[in-house]
Amino acid sequence: VSSRSAGKAAAFAALHGIPQSFGSFREMANDGDFDIMYVGTLHQFHREHAQAALEAGKHVLVEKPFTTTLDDALALTELAEKKGLFITEGLWTRYFPAVEHALHMVRGGSLGEVKQVEADFCFNAADGDAGVLLDKELAGGANFYVSIYSLGYTTAVFGTEPEKILATGHVMEGVDLNNVVVLQYAEAKTGIAISGMQVESAEEVRISGTRGRITIHTPSHCATSATFCLKLEGRGNVEYEHKKNYSKASNVRVTNPQRVVSVPS
Repeated sequence: VSSRSAGKAAAFAALHGIPQSFGSFREMANDGDFDIMYVGTLHQFHREHAQAALEAGKHVLVEKPFTTTLDDALALTELAEKKGLFITEGLWTRYFPAVEHALHMVRGGSLGEVKQVEADFCFNAADGDAGVLLDKELAGGANFYVSIYSLGYTTAVFGTEPEKILATGHVMEGVDLNNVVVLQYAEAKTGIAISGMQVESAEEVRISGTRGRITIHTPSHCATSATFCLKLEGRGNVEYEHKKNYSKASNVRVTNPQRVVSVPS
């Protein structure tokens, strides 16, 4: 572990049983006896610290947002490729069983052709220390803090680049307080991502296809439950609907198992 203060790094290491501590990130990158580094510093330092790790021959896990500019992101990925190292954004959401199962059903065709994804993640910055969140110099704002989750669902489901992006929001002193992004894809597919720091939203995700839908329940950025609904022809005609809690065992009764790619017990 590293810190700008060697004393604080040593204290943290001692508390958590970490064998090594360093007084700077670059010192850790150059001297640390390990293979991979996690960059969890403030947003504006992600490029600098991730680059230092790559230059030292370390694989890198970068906390979201990956970087604050496209140029920085491209520079890091190009450097990692050149050095034969692995680098990725630390977006844990996709690795939760509820999300993995939802994406498995999407890709397996259980929902038919998915046409729409709606995702929201809004919280009230006033509930905590809003200083960093609203500081332009520290790369604050809803876009960098929570939009990644809402947009991440759309990109995970559709898996391609949108043909058109529409966005609106409210900005105060250079920091976005909220934003709504509409992503238009080929074949009349649409993603809607809502993010903000003024109110606490339901934080749910709805994935809708021609033969069914999935609702990933709050908190969708670290989801533990989802409802799967497969429909028959005609509005409101449901063939199968089940809410699965991934934090405990659940029994599922399926009337037509050919429609369901995988339902974990």
